[in-house]
Amino acid sequence: ESRKTSTTTITMCLTLKCLVVVVLSLLSTSLQSTTAFAFAASRTKNNHIRHLPNLSASPSDDDNGGGNKDKDEQLASNVRRALLASSLAALTYNGAILAPALGILPPGYEKVSPLQFIAALGDPGASSGEGAERWGLWPTDPGPRGLRLRDYERIKTSGDDGRSMVEETAPSWLNDDDFFLDENAIIMPQPEFPLGEGNYLVTGGRTVTTGLTVDASGKWTLNSGKLYDVTHLPCRAARYRPLNLNGGLRGSPATVRRGDFPVAPGGIMPEVPGTTKQDYAVIFVVGKQKMI
Repeated sequence: ESRKTSTTTITMCLTLKCLVVVVLSLLSTSLQSTTAFAFAASRTKNNHIRHLPNLSASPSDDDNGGGNKDKDEQLASNVRRALLASSLAALTYNGAILAPALGILPPGYEKVSPLQFIAALGDPGASSGEGAERWGLWPTDPGPRGLRLRDYERIKTSGDDGRSMVEETAPSWLNDDDFFLDENAIIMPQPEFPLGEGNYLVTGGRTVTTGLTVDASGKWTLNSGKLYDVTHLPCRAARYRPLNLNGGLRGSPATVRRGDFPVAPGGIMPEVPGTTKQDYAVIFVVGKQKMI
């Protein structure tokens, strides 16, 4: 019992230390930026560096030292306001990401480790809807387990003895008739379908971390925010299936056009010739409702 108490105490101390380090790091960055801006403003003032002339102003206005001083003070004020806004945004962002990572979750949730990923469909502007039975879940990050196109091409070529090397080197999940690509054209394992009913704590890694409820009928509801708010924009994902064409091109990972990648954050995934495509939103799962 004493060992269990000691372990809990150590975990709490480490969590607090991590929070202190993060806050001090953010404050230090803000202080350094403030000092740099102040130094730049001071140099501008002391060296009488003039602004670019206003072509609509008269020469007397441009040569007015008092006017330049006012402009410098206004510039410094604008910089301070911009710095404050960016610092607050950074604190909000890091809070949304680091709090769940450190195990600081709302009451009723337990931390998910490793991070899980939902492949979701729906209106980005909706906070509830139907169709979650067509959502999937990656229990672990699919990226590191994925297959690059060059590796796919290698395992699809024949060996020196004329036999295919697919059985020897291809991952068991690889399926040319139903495959997922990420924003870097990496072929990913399929998520597990369907997403199970339950209460999930989800985030897009930006400013919103909230509860997601999925029931047995496929209805889903966010406690706050919209589907877009909990979508991780840099992670793009789409599902591709070959078209049934008589004598036409049959799509597969081999028909992916590398020049269409990478995909920008929030962008639409490219078409792959000879396939149908379905884009999915990627949502982080950082917690689940505790089982009673």
